[in-house]
Amino acid sequence: MVKPADQARGEIVCSHIGCGQVNVLTTSFYYDENKAKNLPGFGRLVYTGNPAVSYPIRYGLNSLGTSETCTVRMERYLHDNRCFISRRHCTLTVVFDKWSGQFRYQLQDGAVEPGAAAVKPSLNGTFLEQIRLLPTDVVDVPDGGLITLGGIDTFRLEHVRVSPAVLETYKIPIAFDPDQTQ
Repeated sequence: MVKPADQARGEIVCSHIGCGQVNVLTTSFYYDENKAKNLPGFGRLVYTGNPAVSYPIRYGLNSLGTSETCTVRMERYLHDNRCFISRRHCTLTVVFDKWSGQFRYQLQDGAVEPGAAAVKPSLNGTFLEQIRLLPTDVVDVPDGGLITLGGIDTFRLEHVRVSPAVLETYKIPIAFDPDQTQ
């Protein structure tokens, strides 16, 4: 049981003879995911072949490709009259990490076709920093990370960052439980 005086001081001093160990009481917290979901944007993909071209991404699952069913519909970039980006090429999932207060961007080769249950890999591969993803890989993409679709068309991912002042308003304290002290 934590005494009110100890809680006010923010620490407990062990009363065993000769011990005197000081245990600091800390208030844990996490960040409110629901507030984070209401931001106006969640980053974008910038085509390195023409930086004036960018594709906004949304919270949750983003399917990238040339199909009209994709949430991020890409242009058909032609190279020798061929397009190397599949109709539903890959997925980029944006999630909020409630412990760090930052967004995570997770890339996977392939996408689930409408009406199907399994992920169908792309024909020409998805690459992160020139390393090809395996069909089972789900990898975090850093801010500024280079995603190459089909081995040719490269896009730079720009994360959205929540400012420390705004992030402070997202904090939800976790009630102190003396039974969970270390």
